[in-house]
Amino acid sequence: MKLLLLFSILVSNIAFADSISGIVSIEGNIQSGTLFIFAKKFGSKMPMPLAVKKIVNPKFPIKFSLSQKDAMMKQIPFKGPFVVTARLSPSGSAMDKSGVQASTTKKVELGQKSINLILKP
Repeated sequence: MKLLLLFSILVSNIAFADSISGIVSIEGNIQSGTLFIFAKKFGSKMPMPLAVKKIVNPKFPIKFSLSQKDAMMKQIPFKGPFVVTARLSPSGSAMDKSGVQASTTKKVELGQKSINLILKP
């Protein structure tokens, strides 16, 4: 039984090491929309995100996690460092940049679990 518990803890720690996670919250009155959370390679000129999560009708604050499962192109490895952005799109389109957004300012490393993004009007 103890061995099974230890194995379970090791497996969950490995899963966390292959992902990044945090919370998106809001400050003030923000219009409704679709929330997109995406990770891009930190310092890269590549415009396409490595991974993205789409959340329709989000209830804030909302927890998120990004990993290889959320990759835009499965053949590109989900490896950091990253810049993580949350964008609330009023139209529901990922290309719509008219909504509010917040991004990390420091490098986010793979395995980081305390990303905090605050959307403000």
